[in-house]
Amino acid sequence: MHLNNVIDQSENVVSSLELLLQGKLGPAEETRAPLRAGAICPVCGKGKLDYNGLLALECPKCGYTSSEGGGCT
Repeated sequence: MHLNNVIDQSENVVSSLELLLQGKLGPAEETRAPLRAGAICPVCGKGKLDYNGLLALECPKCGYTSSEGGGCT
């Protein structure tokens, strides 16, 4: 349940922050596998990610560049 406002049993508007503090609503968890060289591109689904000259993962098909890393040289 991830809502900005929720109506409870007594028709009072309760914010999602109040529900979180009451323990009735947990934080939204988005889980995904970390990107690695050779993984399928998360944008186009066609290319395989590989490192570019800046050590960032890049898709040769659509040009997507990962912002999850890279390295300084």
